[in-house]
Amino acid sequence: MAFTTDSDTIRADGEGAVEPDDRRLILRVIVCALLGFAALLGWSYASPVGASPDDNFHMTSIWCAPGDRPGLCESAEEPGSKAVPAAVANSSVCYAFVAEHSGRCDTPLTGMVTTNHGNFTGVYPPIYYGTMSMFASEDVQTSVLLMRAFNALLAVTLVSSIYLLVDRRLRAPMLWGLLLTAIPAGVFLVASVNPSGWAIMSAGTLWVALVGYFRAPNATRRIALGGLALIAALMGAGSRGDSAVYVAFGAVLAAIISFERSRRFLLCLILPVVAAVIAAAFYLGSNQVGAALEGEMTGAAPEKVDVVSGLIRTLLNIPLLWVGNFGTQPLGWGDTTMPTVVWFTTLVLYAAVAFWTLSRPRGARMNIAILLAGIALVMVPSWVIVQNAVDVGVLVQPRYVLPLQVILIGLLLFGAGDPRTHLSPLQRWIIVLGLTGANCIALYTNMRRYLTGTDYHGFNLNNGIEWWWQSMPVPPGAFWLLSSAAFAALLLLTAGVFTRRSSATAINR
Repeated sequence: MAFTTDSDTIRADGEGAVEPDDRRLILRVIVCALLGFAALLGWSYASPVGASPDDNFHMTSIWCAPGDRPGLCESAEEPGSKAVPAAVANSSVCYAFVAEHSGRCDTPLTGMVTTNHGNFTGVYPPIYYGTMSMFASEDVQTSVLLMRAFNALLAVTLVSSIYLLVDRRLRAPMLWGLLLTAIPAGVFLVASVNPSGWAIMSAGTLWVALVGYFRAPNATRRIALGGLALIAALMGAGSRGDSAVYVAFGAVLAAIISFERSRRFLLCLILPVVAAVIAAAFYLGSNQVGAALEGEMTGAAPEKVDVVSGLIRTLLNIPLLWVGNFGTQPLGWGDTTMPTVVWFTTLVLYAAVAFWTLSRPRGARMNIAILLAGIALVMVPSWVIVQNAVDVGVLVQPRYVLPLQVILIGLLLFGAGDPRTHLSPLQRWIIVLGLTGANCIALYTNMRRYLTGTDYHGFNLNNGIEWWWQSMPVPPGAFWLLSSAAFAALLLLTAGVFTRRSSATAINR
């Protein structure tokens, strides 16, 4: 995730969009992109191969996405199965669900094993797995690290590019929408090989790019933003079935926000329609959401569904999903528990900023968009839970609704004004210090869990190491410090805590 600030005076057109030849701004964006990449890279190295949820399924699907390849994915005698490297299919068996165990495997994972746990029947869309398969090789460790680094690079590139092209009113919603939902689940997933990372980035950028596309002052900028919007749409729709729904939802929201009675609007509407069609095609081509909506997430539909009582019970407990992404839901395979201070800090900051935005006036179209996003955040997971007759948090995980949380806070911020000019310096410092501390503690906790297991109580990450990347000359403590420092610097630049309020206000008029 790349973030920057325009606290310096810049050349801009009538809509406030940045001119491409503004070298100083571009340099600032590059600096922030590097900081964002470093912060994500620290999380990429913070856990071993197979550490993100259902990685055995996702990694097998990646290795087999292009079809059979000797030594990578081979046909098996059992129907619906494939033979893949043991380090792909069984990478997490050494430590999953047992927090006291480090990420080390005492028994080397060698040879090929047969598994039916993969995207062999089109449960998930193929784009994400096909893209990641370019990095798949017999060296599983190197392959996974390259995939994680690519996802981090893709995230910062997408955000930076959109930032340079949209006007100021759209920058804060995109940046703060991603920042306030990043710790710990967001940054963990974006820096992993889990397709949910693409879903999160798509949700946070698609509607922004589309609104910028509608409001672009010239054809060049409109084409560029349109292209970035299509990339974001493909990332979302091509990664998860539920994310395809969010892509269509984001396109609808952008159209509502940008609506005007003009021929220009109707012509521009073609792109959101195309994005929605792409999303529908991927949605209909995968079985993931269909099984969820039909109540077959457990393998078979429940014999009886009491919709009324089930919906009431679910609505009373649905906030469990929302708070889970701030740290109440353990990371990894549900075995990396975050300290209370992490989720308390991130949840309070998210709620505080959201509550602050309610004091800002906004138009009817924005109120409609926000209302729809709020309804979706409640009803989309609730309906799936009721149809499958399960309790909140059993099958529908918090990460499934994180894209909607990113969209909601972004919409609330849009039209509320730039927090750097409407929040006091003290308030901005609280946000910076709070998110910095939460990220630092969350990253440390995640690394400690895999380096030694939770039964080790020393503070120094370089002591008592039982697992670390092979042939890695940099000690884990250095990764923690550098990544935490990069994230802190990123927040300082984004929040503009050193910018005088009067100067920032003048710039954003």
